[in-house]
Amino acid sequence: MFALYQALPFPLRKRVVLCGYETDGEALRQAEKLLSEGTTAEVILEQRDFLEIRGIDVDSCGGQRSLFDHVDPAVLRQFDAVIANPPYVRTQVLGSAAAQELARRFGLTGRVDLYHAFTKAMANVLKSGGVLGLLTSNRFLTVKSGASLRHLLRTEFDLEAIFDLGDTKLFNAAVLPVIVVGRKQRASGASCKFHRIYEYRPNGKADLPVQRRGSILEALGDHKVQGLVSTKKGTFNIERGVLQTTGDDQDAWSLSTADYRAWLSQVDSRRSYWFQDVATIRVGIKTTADEVFIREDWGSLPAGMQPEAELLRPLITHHETERWIPASPRRKVLYPHIVENGERIAVRLKDYPRAAAYLESHKTRLSQRRYLIESGRKWHEIWVPQNPNDWARPKIVSPDICESSRFCFDSSGAVINGDCYWITLRPGFELDWLFLLLAVANSSFVTRYYDIAFHNKLYSGRRRFMTQYLKKFPLPRLDTPLARRIVQNVNELLSDKVRDQRRETEIDRLVWESFGLVEEAGR
Repeated sequence: MFALYQALPFPLRKRVVLCGYETDGEALRQAEKLLSEGTTAEVILEQRDFLEIRGIDVDSCGGQRSLFDHVDPAVLRQFDAVIANPPYVRTQVLGSAAAQELARRFGLTGRVDLYHAFTKAMANVLKSGGVLGLLTSNRFLTVKSGASLRHLLRTEFDLEAIFDLGDTKLFNAAVLPVIVVGRKQRASGASCKFHRIYEYRPNGKADLPVQRRGSILEALGDHKVQGLVSTKKGTFNIERGVLQTTGDDQDAWSLSTADYRAWLSQVDSRRSYWFQDVATIRVGIKTTADEVFIREDWGSLPAGMQPEAELLRPLITHHETERWIPASPRRKVLYPHIVENGERIAVRLKDYPRAAAYLESHKTRLSQRRYLIESGRKWHEIWVPQNPNDWARPKIVSPDICESSRFCFDSSGAVINGDCYWITLRPGFELDWLFLLLAVANSSFVTRYYDIAFHNKLYSGRRRFMTQYLKKFPLPRLDTPLARRIVQNVNELLSDKVRDQRRETEIDRLVWESFGLVEEAGR
C-alpha cells in the first residue's frame, strides 16, 4: 500500500483514500506507521478477513440485493484499484465443505481454491474500469484446476500484463508467483503482454550472450531487456511476448511470440497424431496407505503373514524411471485386485489366508479411509488400482516430476506407482507406435515443445509430465523413412538393454528432422 502511495503523482496523493484489510495485527501496525508519514484524504486500515466483509460475495454491478440486506460500507464504496496477495490454500487443505461454501457464495465452479474466491471478491468491489493487481501462485496458468480462475480473469477483466516470476524467489513463499494486471470490464480487445523469468540452466551446448543488471526487478522493469540476464541472485532467462489462449478455459495459458507461433506451426504441419490419439495415459496406483501396501522387506514378515506370491507385484516408482530402460524395482506392492468376468474386483480374503492375516493386522489403519468405504469399496482395497489386466501390456513410464525427460519402456508386467504416469497403446495401433512415442518423449525436441506450449516448471528447472501435457505431445507420421529409422534405433537400444549415447544422439536428431526442424543448440 505504501508503494502504491509513493507511485502516485503528488497532486493525487492528497485526494486518494487508501483502504487496507489484514488479519496479521503486526503487519497492520507496520502499515499504519508507514502511511502515517504520508498525506492522503483518508487511510482506513482494519484487522479483518477480506472475505468476511458483508456483501463482498455479491457483484455490485450485476448482483441483486434485498432492500434489507446489510452491506459493509467497504463494498458500497467501490474502488478504483485493488491490489492483493491472497493466501494460497488448496481445496485439499480447505476441506470440501469450506470449498463448497466458497463456491456457493462467489458463484465459482470446478475445483475451488481460496485465492479463486479472493479474486472474485476483488472483482466485486472494483468499479468498472478499475485496476486489478493480483499476486498469486502461477499454477493457475497451466493446470486443469486453474480453469475456473482463468475463466474469471478472461471474462471479467481486460488483461493488460502478466509477470510470471517463476523460480526467482523474489518472495519468501513456497509457491512460484505470478502478477496479473487488468481492468474490469473495459474490453478494449488489446493483447495482454506476457513477461516470464526463470533461472537459466545451461545444457552445455552453446554459449549465449548475457546482459548484466543490478536486480531481477531492474531487468524486468526495462522492457528492452530480454534473453539471459546476470544479477546478484544468479543468471535468469527473460522472455517477453503476449498471452496465448485458445478460448477453452481447460487449456493452459502460455507466452506467445511470432517465433514461437511459427515454430509450432511447423510442428503442426508434420504432426500425424497427438499422443492421446494413439495411446491411453494414466497416473499410477494410489494406495492412500503406502506404509501398508508397499514394502521392500516382505520376506522378513512372519511366515503366516507373508502375502501369497501372486498378490505381490514388482512396483516401478520414480526411483526406477531411467531413460529408455527402467532400473530393477526394489519394492513390491500388495495388489489385492483381480479381474473376474471382465470386471475389476477386490480379492476375496478367504482365498488368500496369509495376505488376509497381514491386512487384518492393519485393519484399523485401512478402515480409517472413510472415503473408500463410503464409495462402496472393500476396506482392504487400493484407492486407485487401475485395470489389473493392463499391467501386462507393453507400456511407457515417466516420473510425474523431473528436470528432463525420463521415459522408459516396460514389458515386465510391473505395477506403476502414483508418482509416475504410464502409457499404453489404444486398440488398432501396432507396437512401433509405442517405440516412436518413446523416442519423441525422450527427445530434446519435446522438452522445447513443452516449454513453449505449457511451461509448467517448478524450482530447479523441474517439469510436470502429467496426463494434461503428455496427451498433447505431437507425433510425426510413422510411414516415413525417418520414422522407420527412429523405430529401428529404439528397438536396438532396448534390445541391447544398455544406454548407448551415440544411438540416443542419433534418435534425438531424427526426431527433430521428422518435424522438419534442426536441433536448437543452447536451449
